[in-house]
Amino acid sequence: MDFKTSQKLYSVPRMRKYLNACAGNKQKTMQLYRYNLRLCQRFYGVLNLFEIMLRNAINEHYAAYYSDSDWIANQADTGKLLEYNKDEIRQTEADYRRRGIYNNNKMVASLTMGFWTKLFSKKRYKRGGKTLLQIFPNKQKGKNQTGVYKDLTHIREFRNRIAHHEPICFDGNGNISTTFARRHYQLICEYISYMGQQPDDVISWAEKPEKFLDAIDKIR
Repeated sequence: MDFKTSQKLYSVPRMRKYLNACAGNKQKTMQLYRYNLRLCQRFYGVLNLFEIMLRNAINEHYAAYYSDSDWIANQADTGKLLEYNKDEIRQTEADYRRRGIYNNNKMVASLTMGFWTKLFSKKRYKRGGKTLLQIFPNKQKGKNQTGVYKDLTHIREFRNRIAHHEPICFDGNGNISTTFARRHYQLICEYISYMGQQPDDVISWAEKPEKFLDAIDKIR
């Protein structure tokens, strides 16, 4: 594909950011776009594994804390942990029950990364008995609810950036940089470790992003 075709397919404004970062070199521009795409593909796998680990750990924690394997539906009421999500949860529950496939595992899988990370917000953390940090037995000393919520929000926003097809190969000034992506990769690895797992073992199920992080650095 030539550069003119790439502009037509992916839009001039989108390609312009890459072109500017490559000082007008069209060949490097298309290479950078491809590398960013492949980097996002690699991160998609990493984030998939992390999100599933996180939500499963939270689910297991609250199922034990409330002694209730159906805790999501039962906490979706006024004054309870999931009060602020009750309309969404009730609608999802009703849909599953109508189709005869309702169970708590279905509920876990249906809820967004935003739902799970917001359980660490100050108000929800307090409503959950201030116990949720127990899912991170190896967390850094001094890392409190506020710090955890901030970190998980950063990971969620990084995930959403990839999901919305935004580039992750630039700094805030539009220059080629992998600092942003590397910082979030390190953060994901830290939280996998906090959950008592070895990051390399977990991420080995997906393709690691280092190859394309390094490739992008070479373009720069």
